[in-house]
Amino acid sequence: MVVYVDNAWNRTVRMLSDIDQLPSSVRYRLLTINQEARNDEFWEIKEVTQASINGTYYILCYLQDTPKLKNLVHTLVIDSKGTVVKACTYKLNNAEYIGTIPGDMEWITAHYKGSEVLGFVNDSGDDNYLIMHDGVLKSVYFKTSHKGTTWKETCYPLPKGTTVPSNVLESLHADYPDFTYTEVSIVETPDGIVYLFTDGNSPDRLGHYVECKLKTE
Repeated sequence: MVVYVDNAWNRTVRMLSDIDQLPSSVRYRLLTINQEARNDEFWEIKEVTQASINGTYYILCYLQDTPKLKNLVHTLVIDSKGTVVKACTYKLNNAEYIGTIPGDMEWITAHYKGSEVLGFVNDSGDDNYLIMHDGVLKSVYFKTSHKGTTWKETCYPLPKGTTVPSNVLESLHADYPDFTYTEVSIVETPDGIVYLFTDGNSPDRLGHYVECKLKTE
């Protein structure tokens, strides 16, 4: 499917019949993450090229059993180099009906100088640009309305060599003294920065999250 906007090419979405049609780098990454992929039921395997995005990326949605759930939906977005730029346990909105927005791209260029957009999806109604910025994979969300789009938040793991501010840790330990975290993420929002502490040892990986806003003057 080829989509034109205002008589200009905007995106091309090509359906693939099986994972053997994927580039070797993408197929290798998929089989590294999911060794049983050849036995799974795939809802969709899509190859996407978008205006303003260098390179091609792939959206793979499939069903897989887990120790607790049968036929759990998994979605992976993988760029042509084999980098997993997004993973979630639900189906993203159809790529055929969404396209990058020039105003969003300009905002990203201004706020994340030197970044590269690796992929673009619509996640539960929010436009989600998947970018590499200063060696860190970041997920930039814009919410849409009849007035246009506005930046909602940007999420990414705490970069290596970066420390959590002491007042944030003090707040965490005061409110949740028995909580042990294994991962820290940063969520940038229009209201400030939020630190997200995750217990990666939780069996369901959805378990105990703690949000602490950074204190400002």
